[in-house]
Amino acid sequence: MTLTTVGYGDICPSSDMTHIGRIFIVLLSFCGLGMFCGPVMDFASSWTQDVPGGAIGAALTTLALGVGLFTILEDFSEVEAAYFSVVTGTTIGYGDYSPNSDAGKIAAALFAILVINVTGGLLEPACTFLSYYCSKDDSNLIEEGIVHVKRE
Repeated sequence: MTLTTVGYGDICPSSDMTHIGRIFIVLLSFCGLGMFCGPVMDFASSWTQDVPGGAIGAALTTLALGVGLFTILEDFSEVEAAYFSVVTGTTIGYGDYSPNSDAGKIAAALFAILVINVTGGLLEPACTFLSYYCSKDDSNLIEEGIVHVKRE
């Protein structure tokens, strides 16, 4: 899961890894971060207007897909699969639930790419809101009543 920055803690490099192996893991990590922090996250917020139901509809559909996948492949309960799907989508990866089967690991890797993009689409309005207010100077914020000035 290095590609998506999700770390469940179930797959760790061994302590007897060579220096070349460690360099490869570090480079792979940076390539994955560069891909997901740049073009993929830009794409993540661009599709929401084209999907029926918008970002909320896509989130609910993706959550249902995760529940379906991981109840079947990993024998999680519906609540556990929903929790695992949300934790994966937010790239937290606590490690209390992680896929054990090979099919579950492959599905989790592919699902992570989808669900992280959906999460990015859900966060796009917050990004727009914060960008708008962070780019304004204080005088405009005072005029709009967002910042209050105590007059003496």
